[in-house]
Amino acid sequence: MSSAPTPCEASDPAAARTERHLALLAELAEIGMDLAREVRRQALDASDDAPPAADLALTFSRIARAVRQTVALEARLAEPRQPRHAERALSVSDRWRSARRKLQVGEIVGEIIESEAAGEFDADDLLTNLQERLEDANDEEADFADRPIGELVARICADLGVTPDWSLLKDEDWAIEEARTRPPGSPFSAAGSDEASPDPPRPSHHPPGPSH
Repeated sequence: MSSAPTPCEASDPAAARTERHLALLAELAEIGMDLAREVRRQALDASDDAPPAADLALTFSRIARAVRQTVALEARLAEPRQPRHAERALSVSDRWRSARRKLQVGEIVGEIIESEAAGEFDADDLLTNLQERLEDANDEEADFADRPIGELVARICADLGVTPDWSLLKDEDWAIEEARTRPPGSPFSAAGSDEASPDPPRPSHHPPGPSH
């Protein structure tokens, strides 16, 4: 038999759910740090029974990535919801645009993962996490419909603990357009010329300008 909801859960179920998720993420981050400390201890172990340094380095890399993902997701959950999105009813055309851009962003991030991941297993794990991240983005339809592609790519990469090489993307049609129109939130808005490389992005929550 389930227990009765607390006053907080009864008055605001979404806020209560977020609090539970944040608590779980904090626990996961601490577990990840415990594992990272254990790998460090093993790396400092000079005995013959210690695992090979290369194996420890790969293990540490994966744990560190998982911790970064957890911390990034924790930060995203803690951000206040944008009222304009909660109040906005998307049109059919906006929903189609959101679905198309979600696919496009997924393909871009997938290519970044394949070029950035340390090994085959890292890439597989990250691609699985990417798919889960996109499937969980149903409450962000307005973001995918409105915000610059570069900002969406930057946000998802941050959630996954991946650092994009923006110079490899600057010749894409969407990147060229964002470098020209400079919508707020795009990593290409800071480019001063066609030759300039954008600075690492900081996801913005300001309403974006037009993008394609």
